[in-house]
Amino acid sequence: MSAKRGRKWSCWPALCGTTRGGSVIVYSPTIRRVEETVEYLEESGIAAIPYHAKMETPLRRQNQERWMSDEVRVLVGTIAFGLGINKPAVRAVIHLSLPQSIEQYYQEAGRAGRDGRPADCVLLWQKRDHILLEYFINKISDDTERERASGRKRVIGRFADSHGCRHRQICLHFGETPPWESCGNCDNCSAKPEWLKEIVTAAAPEVAARKAYFPAMPSPSFYTPMLSSDESREKPRVRDAAPAEADPMLAEYLREWRRNMAREKKVPAYIILHDSTLEELCRRRPANFAELRQVPGIGEKKAEMYGAEILQALRNFGGGARVAPTAAREPAPAEQTLRLLNEGRSFEEIARIRARQVSTVICTVANLVETGQVKLDPRWISPDAQPLIEAACLKQGVERLKDIKDAVPPYISFDDIRLVVAHLRAENRVRARTA
Repeated sequence: MSAKRGRKWSCWPALCGTTRGGSVIVYSPTIRRVEETVEYLEESGIAAIPYHAKMETPLRRQNQERWMSDEVRVLVGTIAFGLGINKPAVRAVIHLSLPQSIEQYYQEAGRAGRDGRPADCVLLWQKRDHILLEYFINKISDDTERERASGRKRVIGRFADSHGCRHRQICLHFGETPPWESCGNCDNCSAKPEWLKEIVTAAAPEVAARKAYFPAMPSPSFYTPMLSSDESREKPRVRDAAPAEADPMLAEYLREWRRNMAREKKVPAYIILHDSTLEELCRRRPANFAELRQVPGIGEKKAEMYGAEILQALRNFGGGARVAPTAAREPAPAEQTLRLLNEGRSFEEIARIRARQVSTVICTVANLVETGQVKLDPRWISPDAQPLIEAACLKQGVERLKDIKDAVPPYISFDDIRLVVAHLRAENRVRARTA
């Protein structure tokens, strides 16, 4: 995903690396941004899958199952994703824009760290996110509900832009007054992690100066500030560092065993064993049923159902078994699109084959044109549109597509403009090299 198409952060691998084998949810405000983000992550070597309402139901269900079974760790979705999802080992929830309300953010961010282990929740936003929220609000026909939505937008705006403790703000919003002023965990109450500093550096100046960072905590949890126990009234603790895995290769071997077992039983992977239980197995390496029953998370029922397979997996690993090498790398999104273009496929056919929106495919093609990997085909452009776009570019330049759109007839689409501008940028680059 180029910087002109959205946010581009070279530190995504660093962020996803903090999840230590757990899962990640990335919430995007629009379907187009979902697909752009998936494309960018895949180009960066991070396996990710999309989830949004315009996908066919079987594909959407398949993607959800792949994520639930840990086959793919990163899922990028709209708010259509998450209802009824209760996966414990979600190590990060990332929002790419302002949510519509505190309630929405609280619900979505609360999907991180449900296993009680540390997790990260990040809200990245720009000032222009307010424009998108206003757009959605203006589509509400009922005057009363539209006013309520405007009020919710003002609240989430103040929350994101605040310099006060974010944990305390959420408590107050839901009617609880905590006896402390600082949680010691959010970005306003403690030092930001290194990967977040990298995001700020990489995204500036496009991304607004204020970013919200929330580590999810074991009980008393950042995500459950309204607990009724006495412990919940105490000031949240600074989270402990996650214990190091005893053997990463064994951990991955056991995860692969769990994935296979989950497919066989047709249940989510965490139903078989939680991540915390896998880590304890790595540390303790039980050799018999008596030792296995001492592992936290393995009771009599788990030992009866899976004990023999677990012990056999540990023996196999001790005997030299390892996770089978992955198959040949799947081509990157741009490579797939380029191959299909060379086969003579239309944008619509490519979108159908790659399970993407046509606009996403056109963005990828525009990048290929701009980088000189493919020549612009006039048939891709609406009739008579190219000379009008080129004339507008002479006056407006080739940096801001909106300025060009305002200078051409209404029937010319952003997709037309994007392709022609990519062609002009490629030509400008060639001239600069030969000058």
